Order: sequence, then C-alpha cells, then structure tokens
Amino acid sequence: MKSIKVLISDFQFLTREGLIKLMEGTQHFDLIGVLENREQWMEQVTQAQPDVLILDYPERQSDMNATLTEFIKLQASNILVVTNEVEKGHIQNLLSLGVKGIVTKRCSQTEIIHAIESVAKSNRFFCNSILEIVMAPHEEAGQNCEPTDLSKREFEVLELIAKGFRTADIAEKLFVSIHTINSHRKNILKKLKLKSPAQLIVYAIESKLVQV
Repeated sequence: MKSIKVLISDFQFLTREGLIKLMEGTQHFDLIGVLENREQWMEQVTQAQPDVLILDYPERQSDMNATLTEFIKLQASNILVVTNEVEKGHIQNLLSLGVKGIVTKRCSQTEIIHAIESVAKSNRFFCNSILEIVMAPHEEAGQNCEPTDLSKREFEVLELIAKGFRTADIAEKLFVSIHTINSHRKNILKKLKLKSPAQLIVYAIESKLVQV
C-alpha cells in the first residue's frame, strides 16, 4: 500500500501525542509534521502538502472558519477533523465548509485508521456518532461510532437523487448503466442504515452532506 502523508494539527497535548503514536505504529502512514500552535498555520500546511490533515477543530475556534475555507479551496490536502464537540450546529458548520471527514475522540484506533485511509482517497468519512448528531431531532449525541464512509461516486449519486433525478437520468449523466446506479443506491442505503429512497432524500438534505 502506498504510504499516506499525514500532518497533525492539534493544540491539545494528550490528543496530539495519541495521534503521533498511532501514526508511528501504522506502517503505511508517513507523519510529515506536527503543528502545535496556530501561528503560520496556512503557510505550513500548504508547504507540507499532506494527503491528510488531521485537525482538532473545537467550536470555540470558529474564527478559523475563514482560514479553513481558504485552505479547502486551495485543495492542498483532504481534512479529517477529530473532535470532542457534539453540538449539531458545530458539526453542520464543518460539513458546510467542505471538510472531508469527521470522527469523535471516542472512536477506536481501527476507526480512525479507516477514516484516514478513506479521506486520503478523497472519500468522505463520518462515524455513525456524527451522523446521529446531524440527523437527531434534538441536540443529543449518538454513541455509535461505527464507521460510515461513502465513496466519491456514491456521494455523486446521493446528490443527484436528492435533486430529484431518476435512475435512468443519473446513469446517463454519469455514463454508467442503470444496474450500476441501482447498486450504488443499495450500497448507500446499507452504509447509512436507511430503508427507503425517501429517507435517503431527507437524510441528504437535512444532514447537508450534499449541496441541493
């Protein structure tokens, strides 16, 4: 497996050291740097050009929104946020900024490794705890941190479904067969643990994981 270049930006000592140990203990991860403060954050990240930037992004640092938005537009790296914040508005803000992946600090080593691998491929990754936060009718945090990741193509299909495209139209637009689109639809429902296309559309719109 090709090594994945990882840059850690975490301002909390214990979390940062835990992530460093995880990188050192995983053969195909190449830790290329650790940022301990916010000074020259943009400059260091764009120079390092990591495959994945692991970022601790507390709600209280919302003043970083402009910097993070600019960084995402530059497409210098895919971003995986590791957070303790479980407030729905905070999660939705990260999604609206274009963050590729979000996991909580409750997630296991295996889950975080899976998240890094997925985000490195430009796939989105959200543990079920994050999805439950987004979809919950109240501000209740989910406890299930099993991984839920959709491929780039699955997100394209999800977005078109949410926009009201029929299966045949989606197949034509993406230059694939109707059978392939049906397979993607089944996989998306399975990964998101949804039962019907109607639930899928509600999920796509309310979670803001796709732009409708």
